[in-house]
Amino acid sequence: MTDSTPATWAVDLAVGVAVTLPSGAAVDRDAFYGWLWDEGGDRGLLGVCEGAVGVDEAAALGLTESPRVLDVAAAPPDRDWVGDLPTLLVTCWFGDEQGARATAARLADVQGCSVRGIRREATHDGYDDWKKNFPPIDVPGFGVIRPAWEQGPTAAGGTTVFIEPGTGFGTGLHETTRLCLAALAAWTAEGGAIDRVLDFGSGSGILGIAAAVRGARVVDAVEIDPLVHDAIRGNARRNGVSDRVAVRRELSDDDGRYDLVFANIVAPVLLDRVEQLCGRVGSGAGSGAGCLVLSGLLADELSAVADRYSRVLGAAPIPTVMGEWHCLRFVAACPFHDEQRRPR
Repeated sequence: MTDSTPATWAVDLAVGVAVTLPSGAAVDRDAFYGWLWDEGGDRGLLGVCEGAVGVDEAAALGLTESPRVLDVAAAPPDRDWVGDLPTLLVTCWFGDEQGARATAARLADVQGCSVRGIRREATHDGYDDWKKNFPPIDVPGFGVIRPAWEQGPTAAGGTTVFIEPGTGFGTGLHETTRLCLAALAAWTAEGGAIDRVLDFGSGSGILGIAAAVRGARVVDAVEIDPLVHDAIRGNARRNGVSDRVAVRRELSDDDGRYDLVFANIVAPVLLDRVEQLCGRVGSGAGSGAGCLVLSGLLADELSAVADRYSRVLGAAPIPTVMGEWHCLRFVAACPFHDEQRRPR
């Protein structure tokens, strides 16, 4: 029986840090990839995959200090775990066997790159496979987070937010995101105002957008990584709140106070930003109480963060936990009305 399934052909390579081309030119990996595209383009080269390094593997290899990474914004902007490996396992994809074998033969003249194999794979819809990893997420008390391609009614008695996964932390899958959404629901259930909301370390924009869908008039989404700014704006448009969500890289001294402040980031950043974040808490409409929600915390980080923020805010946190992750919700007036509350 003839197999009529369309196929792609893969050439697996091991590529070192330095590569010498057939011309004798010594180049780095990025320049080698450019040469590879030039050589393979006429032979049906469809793509080059450098692979990926997860945070656990990166920590084991000594490429990062900790496997606990929530958001690209919390990591050094020049982080490139894949690029830091001494040898990369690279796959080149071709539309037919002839192009794959011709390119593999050409690579025999390249030093610092070795061909590990040539193989045939049945074509599959990688996008559909990827989508299966992002089902709708129910958040008790809040509603449902749906991926952008999901169509359906809004949550009965709750809120539905549509998010495009893949760019920026915050799809609803991670416990820290769900803890923050539950804190939003709890604050509004208590009658807390959400006229002005700050989403600090915004990622995909999910928290600020959720607040806007719930009625926030002004949302400032602060995200240090400019590569995800368009994704935040796209998610805001998707949920019909783009006119209420402003995106930028940093807080401004002129921003004033907010009824609700989210900071779903890592403990070192939270400890570094105590005064800045606490100084934003308090009713945006006046001097009334505001809500500060901190998440991204593990058990051994909880006490230090809770103590620092409690001293500044003059209020004890309301803790919640999901799996190994913890969230702290503070309800307090703006702490810097009283100069005696400033940390010394």
